This record gives sequence, C-alpha cells and structure tokens, in this order.
Amino acid sequence: MAANFTERFSEMANPLISENNLSLAAGTYDSPWVSVANYHRGALILNVVDMGAGATLDVSLRQATTTTGTSAKAITSKSFTQLTQAGGDADSDCCMEFRTEELDVTNRFDCVGVRVVVAVAAVVISYRFYGMVPRFAPVGTTNWTEVVA
Repeated sequence: MAANFTERFSEMANPLISENNLSLAAGTYDSPWVSVANYHRGALILNVVDMGAGATLDVSLRQATTTTGTSAKAITSKSFTQLTQAGGDADSDCCMEFRTEELDVTNRFDCVGVRVVVAVAAVVISYRFYGMVPRFAPVGTTNWTEVVA
C-alpha cells in the first residue's frame, strides 16, 4: 500500500541560504545570517566542485541572536570533517543536519549562518541551507523560483 502524504518537499524544505559555484581563495567567508525560529530542523548541503593543489576546506554552522550576527558563535559539533584536495575530496557531496534545540535557546539564539574556511589554494563550492519541518502552517514557498507539483 502506498503512503498518503500531502506535504510537498518545497513546503518542508525552504532554501534560506543559497550560494552557487563560489570560487574562493584562501580565507574565511561567512554567509548571510537567517532566522530559523519558524523551523524545527535545518540541513546544510555542500557540493565541493574543485579544489586547488593542497587546498583544505572547513565548513561549519554558527549561531547568533539576530540576523545581523549579534553574539555569533559556533554550534557545538556542527562542522564537516576537514576536506582536502590531497584526500580526494574534490567532487564531494556532504549533508549536515541539525535540530533547532541544538542552538543556545536559553540565551535566545535563533539565527544560523555558514562559515567556510579555505586554506592553501582556491576551492569551488556550492551550498544550500534549508529550514526544515516548519513550526506553523501555511508554509510559504516564496524562496523557490518555481515549484512544479
């Protein structure tokens, strides 16, 4: 018997941050901050396209109390294992999931950003951060360019 689901992927996973084919030299890069107050979960999807000779890549999720990055700090245990060109990590796809209760909710942290640290040589990456499992209905789909159901 087939399951009967009425929710759509486009309603359950809202793209809050989208960075495509970034060519990044050695350095530290931070995404815009987004509120996850209206979601129970989130997921970061990272696509490593290319890595220069000797390149290393560290990607993590950070938290803040506002969408301007107030009081920014790391989210404990929310980083990918370092990716390296020498380790054959070019052309990798990685997924990091988290629950919003992993944020410092006691101190009202409800915003998330992505930090990318590149060392030695340039990398080309794309990533998307999705707000998932919305707290309230109806769910907006305005962050999608097109939804076909």
